Amino acid sequence: MPDAQTLAALLIGAGALAAAVRLLLLRRGWAGGALAALSLASGALLWLTLFPPLLPVGGETLVVATAESPPGTRAAPGERLVALLEAPALAGAERVPDLATALRRHGQVQRLRIVGRGLPARDRDADAGLPTRFDPLPLPRGLVRLDPPADTPAGGVFALGGAAQGLEGGTAELLDPAGRVVDSRVIGADGAFTLGAAARAPGLATFTLRLRATDKALVSDTPVPLRTLAAPEPLRVALIGAPSPEAKYLRRWAEDAGFDLGSRLNAGAGVDLGGGGGVRLDAASLRKTDVVIIDDTALAGLGGGGRAALAQAVAGGLGVVVRMTGPASAASRGQWRSLGLAVEGGTEAAPIALPPLAADADALAALRGPGSGDAPAGLNTLEDPVPELGRWAVSAGSQLVPAVTDAEGALVAGWQQRGQGRVLLWTMPESFALVLSGQSDRYAQWWSRALSAVARPDRQFRPTLAPLVQTGERMAICGLAEGARITAPDGAETALAIDPAAGAAGCAAFWPKVAGVYTILQPGDEAEARFDFLVLVEGALQTIRAAETGAATALWAARQDAPSARTPPERRGPAWPWLLGWLALTAALWWGERRLRNAAA
Repeated sequence: MPDAQTLAALLIGAGALAAAVRLLLLRRGWAGGALAALSLASGALLWLTLFPPLLPVGGETLVVATAESPPGTRAAPGERLVALLEAPALAGAERVPDLATALRRHGQVQRLRIVGRGLPARDRDADAGLPTRFDPLPLPRGLVRLDPPADTPAGGVFALGGAAQGLEGGTAELLDPAGRVVDSRVIGADGAFTLGAAARAPGLATFTLRLRATDKALVSDTPVPLRTLAAPEPLRVALIGAPSPEAKYLRRWAEDAGFDLGSRLNAGAGVDLGGGGGVRLDAASLRKTDVVIIDDTALAGLGGGGRAALAQAVAGGLGVVVRMTGPASAASRGQWRSLGLAVEGGTEAAPIALPPLAADADALAALRGPGSGDAPAGLNTLEDPVPELGRWAVSAGSQLVPAVTDAEGALVAGWQQRGQGRVLLWTMPESFALVLSGQSDRYAQWWSRALSAVARPDRQFRPTLAPLVQTGERMAICGLAEGARITAPDGAETALAIDPAAGAAGCAAFWPKVAGVYTILQPGDEAEARFDFLVLVEGALQTIRAAETGAATALWAARQDAPSARTPPERRGPAWPWLLGWLALTAALWWGERRLRNAAA
């Protein structure tokens, strides 16, 4: 159904046109034509009286006061002043809870001017679509940037970086949990510094970053959390297949790499040369395995039930490496597809182009080192011929991710995702020839890439969250499952509600109320997993947050000047000029038609 404007236009137009035709039929000539034109013009003026044209609203500017706004902030002519919750009390300012509310209340504004420290994160989530001006306040004196250390293995060295404002020539000190200075740096002209120390016992520890001025006066103490990780468990690998030189060198490499290796090498008639009677492919055993390396022949011998159990384990996070020992058949490609690996081809052999061992002889000597009894220093020079190696040429779509490629970019090994796990196809049937030709480093590198690409994710429960958190700040925690909860330092327990929109990321929001160490608890298959994190007191990161807010607001303001800014608001113009025009024209039309009828009589 047409809207009111369209319906009125149709009715008025039809009436004006009918009147014009009647006047033309009543009196031909210039008099009848003039009256017909007046009739059409009268109809147009009537429609404009009912629906006056839209006029742009005059360019009012909305002044938004934020934290640390100057006390004398006032609205100039043509401006309207609003104050966010963080802003101080300002004379004549309208207090609003957020920027979105201010824009809804004052839809006529065409520009924004932000004063103070800048917009908080809640107001930067969406664009205002209005040209925006923001002049950041000078950076506060003190710590304006802190890059906390990453999780560090026990015995490793960690590093943290940062920057200070107005402390050139001062000192940045790192204090351990006992209060001892373990590192110190003089702050340069750019304010940047880097500190480091050794990570000791596994767990969560709190170091302190202390800033001093040039006269050694204390400027600030900032807590810095450090998570020290225990030595990781060895990778649990199951090697399944037939006895072969490839299996022999794979076992040797895996054992040298420190993997927890179990092997089942079936020589026929029930003889297992792998000594791996404990290697089983049932659901319970596969849950305790990180990677299964199986050749295509052994995979075909598993039967439908065995392959189904393997596919289910892959969906739960297991990594599987399918090693090609011969050309692929339609049946073998179907078996790989049941695991989640869809490829074509694999029936033709292609050469592998090996990159040089090093850029030059000196680089190769430095890479090899002094040599040993197993690998003399003179083994494999740059002049030695490159061994001839082959691969089975397979093709797949963009879902196949290359893990190992040769010097020309041809695929040697590639993987596909299935659920939470991955399946990799190894197309090089005799990779052990690399070891025999003196390229054991390349052999180890290629197989390490393959296993790293598909190995089950880290078994330690390590959710993702911001490294620096203050009380009262909203934080997002990801990597959670149903049933996760948080225990506060005071013993209060809070169940975490996972956002359905987060999907597989498993994210939940949390607002810490007290400072201290919080513990995330999540149910597991064997035991409840725990993860500790530190929440700092409110204001501990005040200068850092101020610098971050100013920089983020400046970027947000620059984005508002993009061509996608919203159309300026419009309103209906006054109707009375059109009404007067319609009355005058209608009166003239009535007088003219009366004269015309009298003349005709």
